[in-house]
Amino acid sequence: MRKQRKWLIIAALLLVVSIFPPIGTAEGINEVQAEEDAGGSTAEAEADAVSGEDAAEATAAEAAAETAVPAAAGNVKLYPVTATKQIAENDGYKMYIDEKSGNIRLVDKRTDTEWLGTPQLPRTTMPNNKKFMDAAVHVKYTEGSDTVQTYLTKEKENKLKIETIDGGAKVTFQFVKEKLEFAMEYRLVENGFELTIPESSIKESGKAKFVSIEPLPFWNAAADTEEGAIFLPDGSGALMKYSAKHPQFFAGYSEMIYGADPAYVTQSHDNIDQLWRQKLAPKEAVALPVFGNYRNEVGSLGIITKGQYDAKINGTPSGIRAISYYRTSAEFVYRWSDVIFIGTSGEIPFFQGNWIKGDRQTRYVLLQDKQADYVGMAQAYGKYLQDEQEVKSTEQTTVPVKVKLLGGISRDEVLGSTFIPMTTFEQAREIIDAFQQKGITDLELTFAGWSDDGLYGDQPDHFPVEKKLGGAKDLKELAAYAANKGVSLYLEANYARAFSESDGMKKGKDAIRGMDREVAPSTDYFIGSRWNDDSRLFYWMKPERVISKHLKKELKDYAKLGISGVHLAYWGDTLYSDIDSKSLATRGETAAAWVKAADDVRKATGGASVDYGFAYMLGHIDGISDVPLDSSHFIYNDETVPFYQIAVRGLVPYAANPINLRNDAQNELLRMVEYGALPSLELTYEPTTKLQRTLEDRLWSSQYTTWIDDAAEQYKELEPIYKAISNQAIADHENLGSDVYRTTYANGTKVIVNYGGAPATVDGLSVPAAGYLMQNGGE
Repeated sequence: MRKQRKWLIIAALLLVVSIFPPIGTAEGINEVQAEEDAGGSTAEAEADAVSGEDAAEATAAEAAAETAVPAAAGNVKLYPVTATKQIAENDGYKMYIDEKSGNIRLVDKRTDTEWLGTPQLPRTTMPNNKKFMDAAVHVKYTEGSDTVQTYLTKEKENKLKIETIDGGAKVTFQFVKEKLEFAMEYRLVENGFELTIPESSIKESGKAKFVSIEPLPFWNAAADTEEGAIFLPDGSGALMKYSAKHPQFFAGYSEMIYGADPAYVTQSHDNIDQLWRQKLAPKEAVALPVFGNYRNEVGSLGIITKGQYDAKINGTPSGIRAISYYRTSAEFVYRWSDVIFIGTSGEIPFFQGNWIKGDRQTRYVLLQDKQADYVGMAQAYGKYLQDEQEVKSTEQTTVPVKVKLLGGISRDEVLGSTFIPMTTFEQAREIIDAFQQKGITDLELTFAGWSDDGLYGDQPDHFPVEKKLGGAKDLKELAAYAANKGVSLYLEANYARAFSESDGMKKGKDAIRGMDREVAPSTDYFIGSRWNDDSRLFYWMKPERVISKHLKKELKDYAKLGISGVHLAYWGDTLYSDIDSKSLATRGETAAAWVKAADDVRKATGGASVDYGFAYMLGHIDGISDVPLDSSHFIYNDETVPFYQIAVRGLVPYAANPINLRNDAQNELLRMVEYGALPSLELTYEPTTKLQRTLEDRLWSSQYTTWIDDAAEQYKELEPIYKAISNQAIADHENLGSDVYRTTYANGTKVIVNYGGAPATVDGLSVPAAGYLMQNGGE
């Protein structure tokens, strides 16, 4: 019986070897076929390591013992690390590659800390999941209507080629059946490595077309029993903390960088037909092209440096696909899809014909020890902004309250419409005086609705200045008066989204087009149902056309007024493409056009500002309004964090949402203090009731006399804090327990906020319920 068992084991090993033949290698180049089973490489290694009947019997006994130990016992054997061939080395790191999957491993030469492209998996892992997790890249493609996901080892015909390059390796992936091919290049840099997908490596030789490429989907992935979290750039930032006990999730986080593209209906709507579109539930946008994770003081920050305008950030909790690991990655999109309607045929799915051009690249910054958390990641990104994006600090000599004033707007009447002046230029001077008499001497005014026909008038034409508000003469006098009082004056301009009845735009020439080549409408929505309200119809404008034919011609007019700058509506919180075959424009081209125009505005007027603050505008603006101060609170997100603020504070001043438009006044006040955001208001001189039957329905309480006393009282309380932290970067942010957070600034000032309903004690100091206190910088 013993001999029969031995011969059976030997026969089984020979069968394995026949299925997985040995692979030869050549110096500098390694070409292999994808294995039929993910465990094949391990079986080969074990078969080569032992010989003879006794060795074979020992191997079989060992395998049986390994699988017999339950996972809960904590002694399950792990597959060995397979990225063992060194391909690059610099002063800080060594890079190794798995010659059969193309995945990598990095090792810090100083500390021996290592980062794995895929985690060491238990031998109890299901074979299909092991192949899925070992893959260095996941690919989505289409042959018409459906999207299919694949990876190297999914089909045995697929091929891999590895070439050594300066500082790393080039890995070419060939999907033989689909006739798809591309390459990924790994290169060591001072603080980690860069991964690049050169556009020149993309090949589509058959019917299949690339939809997206997701490199290193399990980079630094963590078991749900480990300590740490995934960082997601959701709004200000969110953490998905590792936990083995959580609700069952059916999907993870997958959101577009810079939000949905309005040119594609399905990206921001559901329940779509030819006439009706229901907007998706409200959520925060991804403002920064970053993602990251950390596990047991080993962290990684991914910064998308090329291809960020057409990419998604993915964050997947454990349990999806029966995989007990948390992972995060960037997914580069090569073709967007949408639906079109032709006659009565219903929805027809449609993909872009040509792929979106350009290289794709991600910088992976490696972090460890105390730097391996969201604070360290944010500081690393802030350093990147300064060192490589040349974002220079905007010095603030004062601590202003940002006040946005609404000038005029049209109101519907039984017959026709009437222009309603809500704040004239002369009345704006009264508001300046009133605030300064209340002790708020530092003001930054932004004037909206100042142009011809008011807020939704002839835009993108802004001149002449509306005469019923005082005309150009009074506006120029207001700018001089404000400057004399130490108040900056910005004018809000709209070169992005024009009202359908605007005389300044011809939709056939000026508006972007969607996948169906028709002009892409943009509507407001009914608040309760989120269905489109076609009585409020707008159009997104072609970026290059509106800049060349409108904005550039108006730069001299702005300069003559003596204002402090221009607030560029929509440029910091919405990004779109144009699918007009006569004037195709990608989101990247739109962003580039806006950035160049913002620089021109700054040269002409002295300043430019935006809302929300998408990353491509950083370095080209002097202020941000309505900065993201919250996350979307998806069910798998456990905590909101100020990643955006840690990265940006000290570089660009930013303000919270208006005091008079808050949903939860006290909590939003505390968040403003915790995140170091400047206070703001959005006001009118005239009573808010005059806005009835207009398109402005957000300002439910805006008359300045209603809010000036509250604003003055709040500013008096907060002024010592804001003066102490003026121009200061955030050095640390801590959760001190339930509902208590501490923000530490570069000069040592500490601000503690308590969201709880009872006082909290921190370092012997009592923090009042729903209150805050400051240490070091004052009392």
